[in-house]
Amino acid sequence: MRFLFFTGGSTVGGMETAFLSLMKGLVARGHQVTAIVSGWTDGEVPRLLDQAGIPQHEVPLGRFYVSNPVFTWHTLRRMPAARRQLRDIAADVRPDWVISPDVQTLLLSASILRTRRALFLQSLPERLMQHRWAVGLLDRRLDRVLCCSQFIAECARSTPVDPAKLAIVPNGVPMPATPSVAQRTPPRLAIVGRIVAQKQHLVLLEACALLKRRGVDCRLDIVGTKGGDFSDAVERRIAALGLAGQVHWKGFVADRDRLYGDVDILAAPAVDEPFGLTVAEAGAYGLPVVAARSGAFPELIEDGRTGVLFAPGDAADLARSLERLVVDTDLRRRLGAAARARVASTFTIDAMTECFLKACATSR
Repeated sequence: MRFLFFTGGSTVGGMETAFLSLMKGLVARGHQVTAIVSGWTDGEVPRLLDQAGIPQHEVPLGRFYVSNPVFTWHTLRRMPAARRQLRDIAADVRPDWVISPDVQTLLLSASILRTRRALFLQSLPERLMQHRWAVGLLDRRLDRVLCCSQFIAECARSTPVDPAKLAIVPNGVPMPATPSVAQRTPPRLAIVGRIVAQKQHLVLLEACALLKRRGVDCRLDIVGTKGGDFSDAVERRIAALGLAGQVHWKGFVADRDRLYGDVDILAAPAVDEPFGLTVAEAGAYGLPVVAARSGAFPELIEDGRTGVLFAPGDAADLARSLERLVVDTDLRRRLGAAARARVASTFTIDAMTECFLKACATSR
């Protein structure tokens, strides 16, 4: 089959990473895949597509913003040229399916790309999906709503979208040839992802402060790009809690082997996480994860067997959960080995690709 994916261009987040993995999986199975990049090509996505050998087109389709009329004006101004580009791409690729990550992209392209269409939700349903008039437009132009987790599927069921069109396609991650085997003293914790309040960095810092007061020795790496008010708040809290000597801000790390090779325990305190790619990635490397009992994390982690779940937002419970793993090397090894086996059986790129193709084949 021939698939046309809309993907981002300026940043590499969970959606871009998941879409890239799926596109690679489809190509490996002999399907034809083409990507449409949003036009912000100063980022990593075009380079990663080139590395994967996936053809791409830059189409400045844009978006409409209620709070930013300037961006909306640019979208309207560029729309005629974008529509002409899409027509040319459609004539050349002749896709069987168009895959969009958001409602606006799907609706803006629907009148041009006249084929089967899927909305692949990698985040909470947009506000637009709560409005019946918008969902009415969407339903007539939509064959499938793919959800990266059961959690996201339940959120989608609370919208007016036709539930018969929903299908769950869990994300997949690459499986490294060998797991991470280093056991450092003191153990090294890490939190990986965007530096935003939803990721709950401040809760993790409070837990680290509690561990320090108890005499539990460990180090914390913050993996993510600094910038913005929340990053400033994190830095101030590190100083206020006296953690400057044991917290290291590493910035963005693209090399997953290097990233997870430097970690003993992954901390994932985020709330309402749509999937949790870093949790699956850590498991693939044989690392135990301590995660909030929130969002899709309970779908990835079997509490007490492949990792540990704690009460969301509860720094004391997080500290207790981390302490169990920090002081018990054998427990870390057992949980990490079980986590790797679970990812290998359920959350691989091949499993994601197979699930995606089945969902496409069974669409109405």
